[in-house]
Amino acid sequence: MYNGRIVRIPNSTVLKGIVFNYSQGFRFIWDEIKVLFATSSDCKFAREMLLRVAKESIGEYLVEAQSSWKEMSDNYRSENPPLEPTVALIVNGGSLEFTVSYVIDYTKRTAMKDQLFTKVAQEVSNSDGRLKWASSAVTLITQPAAPDAIEARQSSPTRGASRAPDSH
Repeated sequence: MYNGRIVRIPNSTVLKGIVFNYSQGFRFIWDEIKVLFATSSDCKFAREMLLRVAKESIGEYLVEAQSSWKEMSDNYRSENPPLEPTVALIVNGGSLEFTVSYVIDYTKRTAMKDQLFTKVAQEVSNSDGRLKWASSAVTLITQPAAPDAIEARQSSPTRGASRAPDSH
């Protein structure tokens, strides 16, 4: 997150490792959010909603990013990566885990995550039950014991038997 601080980095540090400079050349980064839905959610509907929300949210940045990438790729002869938002799905721990990837100005990263999650939350509440948040709670389902098992427990010699007092 951008905080306005100025940081001085000595040349010895720069020459020892990788330094990422987001303020020159291509000001955009690829970022992502993860959204977990219950497996009972409408998977196709979820994917379409997430893609629509991402496209609506980053629309103004996408045109700028495409222009900036073209300028940079002309200078550095690099390939043109896809800049449009994407949605990928995996099933993880009994949940549908969607990853929404998008390109954003590096100074707007936190604000964009907030905007995306706010819109997704609105869409979930307006989905008429088609989308349900994944729960981390564990649900235990107990089944009644079979009649044979109940009868066997009741007639067990160790159950309900009285102990004889200890003789000293």
